[in-house]
Amino acid sequence: MWEKIRLCVLVFPLIFLSACKQKEGGEMKPKSIQINFQEGDLPTIHPQDTTIYLRGIGLAKALYEGLTRLDSQGNPELAGAVSVDISEDQLHYTFHLREHLWSDGSPVTAFQYEASWKALLSPTSTSPRAELLYLLKNGEAAKKGLVSLDAVGVKALDVNTLEVELAYPSPYLFKLLAQPTCFPMADVSLKEPKLFNGAFTVDRWEKGETISLKKNPYFWNQEKVNLDRIDVSVIQDLSTVYRLYRENLLDWIGVPLCPMTIEQIKEMRQSNQTQTHPVHRLFWVFLNVDHPLLASKDIRKAFALAANRKEITTHILLEGNPLLKPIPEVFLRAEDSGFLEEDRALAKELFEKGLKELGIEREGLPPLVYKYAQQANRKQLAEYLSQTWSELFGIQVEPVLEEWNSLRTNLAKGNFEVCGGSYDAPFYGDPLELLERYTSKNINNYSQWTNPAYTDVIQEAKQEADPNRRVELLARAEKILLDEMPIIPICSDQFIFSHIPGLEGYVFDSVGAIDLTYSKLVSESQ
Repeated sequence: MWEKIRLCVLVFPLIFLSACKQKEGGEMKPKSIQINFQEGDLPTIHPQDTTIYLRGIGLAKALYEGLTRLDSQGNPELAGAVSVDISEDQLHYTFHLREHLWSDGSPVTAFQYEASWKALLSPTSTSPRAELLYLLKNGEAAKKGLVSLDAVGVKALDVNTLEVELAYPSPYLFKLLAQPTCFPMADVSLKEPKLFNGAFTVDRWEKGETISLKKNPYFWNQEKVNLDRIDVSVIQDLSTVYRLYRENLLDWIGVPLCPMTIEQIKEMRQSNQTQTHPVHRLFWVFLNVDHPLLASKDIRKAFALAANRKEITTHILLEGNPLLKPIPEVFLRAEDSGFLEEDRALAKELFEKGLKELGIEREGLPPLVYKYAQQANRKQLAEYLSQTWSELFGIQVEPVLEEWNSLRTNLAKGNFEVCGGSYDAPFYGDPLELLERYTSKNINNYSQWTNPAYTDVIQEAKQEADPNRRVELLARAEKILLDEMPIIPICSDQFIFSHIPGLEGYVFDSVGAIDLTYSKLVSESQ
């Protein structure tokens, strides 16, 4: 009974908001959209802390304006900055800010950008993706407490001028600046921001139930913002969400906001209601190398070779492309792209070899726990891999469901054995970002694996100016990752979704987050 009452509480606002779309004279011209976060509420709307959630990145892009923003083609264009001067060596950038305001009418300043970036790089900061700013001069050293934050390569020369100095040239800087990691904050001392410089502000946030955004009257480009509101519900039951979409009480279903089940996708396809969008997100299964059984690289490789990726992408993670090495060809080409073709005979051989090297008897082994989150089809993947490994290797693998926010926290702490919880992608379209995570033990290196030779190659690649030589070094690092196998590549991604007719102007970024800032609803009569 209590569940039914809670469901009514969640659904009623959607019915009310849908009714509000009706304008005088019966003409339907909606100025708001209703979306749902199936993975759960956001723990925070702090921009630097949202970067581990696709839904959080999308929300942050509606609330904040960085120096750049991605256009409809996914290319960076100036936004919070009106112009930029670049040195010949591409290490020094001088950004000139446009005049724009916070949601209380106060000015956005270069000093706030400087303070925000340095707060992220503070040794006391707990933000999960600080390494994204290690490309700043002394960024990594400051984070590790080796130098003062004053030595970091970002400095406000005056209210409207921001000077940035890089540790090494980066052709992807402008894409990175369009991400929440680089957004300014009005007051870095606040755990939860109160002011926003983006197209929208937070109107209402009822934890676990709804987040409502309203148009920001102080946004510098508000004339091009078509929506008055974006209303977000937090309903995790996929059948309920699907019904609400079918009843026109939600305007979007499918990733990255609210995934559909395999059955729902098939039903929507019958009426030609689905769309697809290729995204270079990668699905990796993470193996905790501190686990006694998974300490063997041969056993880890055995697990990887046992999986039939074509079967997975045909029947479970629909529309994905089988991933036979960690980084897809679009990012990093290799002479042999078929490293991880299914080979169960070799897998059994490697498993036996690993057991022998570890001195472990198969009998008496405790169950290996495979954790997965509630996102669509993760359960089916967990069951497929658990059954495959159990039958092939004669061990017990137990799939266990864990709520995503909790699972993501445990991944960062290394509190898991095997996990296939999420997709991942480089924020700025460069494989270095993904490969660099494994140069040290950190909260984004879930597998807790490191290798000195691997770290040396990555460090050399970071400093390499010759693009061809840089690719060679990154490919060498990838081969080490393949040999050690702390992660199991499964597939790259393609979004499947459906939305209300006439919805236009949304933008996907390289990680798959959706920016609704300039989205609009166009009627068929227009």
